[in-house]
Amino acid sequence: MANYDVLFMHNHFVLVTTIIMDETDDEESIELAALKRLADEYGNEFMEIIKSSKHVSIEGVTDNGIPEPGDPEDAGMER
Repeated sequence: MANYDVLFMHNHFVLVTTIIMDETDDEESIELAALKRLADEYGNEFMEIIKSSKHVSIEGVTDNGIPEPGDPEDAGMER
């Protein structure tokens, strides 16, 4: 499984959603998964507005990106 951050730029706004799916190089599949997630969360009308955006960026995330509460490394402290 892989995490992908999908950024949609539309009318001076940036919307980011994270997709967890099988690892792939097919950016179209990742974008479609992101749009499906937006439709599930916010409805088809909102998704269609975002889909019309021509500015999409996809970034693979190498770790879960979520720090553990009280993690000294996240706070910039040495262990």
